[in-house]
Amino acid sequence: MKYLIKPKSSTAKERLGSSFKGFGSIQVLLGLGCMIVGSVAIGIDKKSLDKSVQRYEAEKISNGTSFDVTYVVLGLDVSVVVSALWVLVTGAVPVCMARNNEYNLIKTKVVLMVFSIISASLFVPIIIGAAVATHVLRDGHVGLTAALGVFGLLEFIVSIASSVYCCVSPWAACKLKVCILF
Repeated sequence: MKYLIKPKSSTAKERLGSSFKGFGSIQVLLGLGCMIVGSVAIGIDKKSLDKSVQRYEAEKISNGTSFDVTYVVLGLDVSVVVSALWVLVTGAVPVCMARNNEYNLIKTKVVLMVFSIISASLFVPIIIGAAVATHVLRDGHVGLTAALGVFGLLEFIVSIASSVYCCVSPWAACKLKVCILF
């Protein structure tokens, strides 16, 4: 006797939930990448603060700036880590909400949409701006700032895509028979 396993047909709500998990997982990974790069940059900046005072003062005078570049770059790197924390929250909250089968679709969509819009409009530009500013201010570590800029740009694209996806996907997917997914 042969037993055939029929594939379980998924509902529109399940497909939307998996899309939320996908967008959230990508945002979590990009947020972790930004956080790792920012933490490495903070470690590099902390090492440059440990220089002897005379050598540091000579570099400051030869740089020709009226402000301390090392502290500015350290502040920019700390802002990258804080912004990356928001990106992690942006991805983690919808993933956790959609994990349960009895989640509220409309609440999950609104949360993902609002968090993605805030991320794309405020926190990702901070990451990209900090990457550009540290590239200009820091003498070395071009690869580090380039990686941070690429992570920021990818996160900008993903957060815009996830917020647009939330706007155009059906709001009452459990009642629809056909769901249009990108």
